[in-house]
Amino acid sequence: MAESSAEPQDDRPVRLGVFGGTFDPPHVGHVSLTRELLESGAVDEVVWIPARVPPHKPVGGLTSPELRMEMVRAAAEGCAHQSVSDMELRREGPSYTVDTLRALCSQRLGATPVLIMGSDQFAELAGWHEPEEIVRLADLCVLPRDGVESVTVLPPLDVVWSAADVLPVDVSSSDVRRRVRAGRPYRQLVPAGVADIVEREGLYAE
Repeated sequence: MAESSAEPQDDRPVRLGVFGGTFDPPHVGHVSLTRELLESGAVDEVVWIPARVPPHKPVGGLTSPELRMEMVRAAAEGCAHQSVSDMELRREGPSYTVDTLRALCSQRLGATPVLIMGSDQFAELAGWHEPEEIVRLADLCVLPRDGVESVTVLPPLDVVWSAADVLPVDVSSSDVRRRVRAGRPYRQLVPAGVADIVEREGLYAE
């Protein structure tokens, strides 16, 4: 996997895209998104961070942290200016975003964290753990469903945010899992290395 060595081109701080999620499994939409954010200049680097215990999602049936980490590494393999961190997998308890941002700020002094999130997450940000600290530590890059005008619900916070200029990819991790369970083709929806792990481990099959 290519570790990032990107440097800002105008002496501004490196904009470090923080891409978190359960990634169960990571799919081609995730890979397309990170590449587009880098190519557009929205971020200079991307770090994928699989969650151990996602605070806002049920964890029943979640694939083991070790296998999700392996799949994320396979998805990011060969992607320039992208890396993978296991910091949330090593941390006990809920994987709070604010704790991750604090750790990144201490590790990458001078970098500007850019938290990548969907518009639905953005709308609910005020209900997250320590939301005021999240928006103090990071800029937000919001993934609107149908253009910036679709971001209609803003959190009641003083937040620096921008809409990501990326093409939506109509695929989700739940789609992949359903296809595997039903015995339908799914390899076109995930990177090849991820599909190899799914088949090797018999993931998502009932």
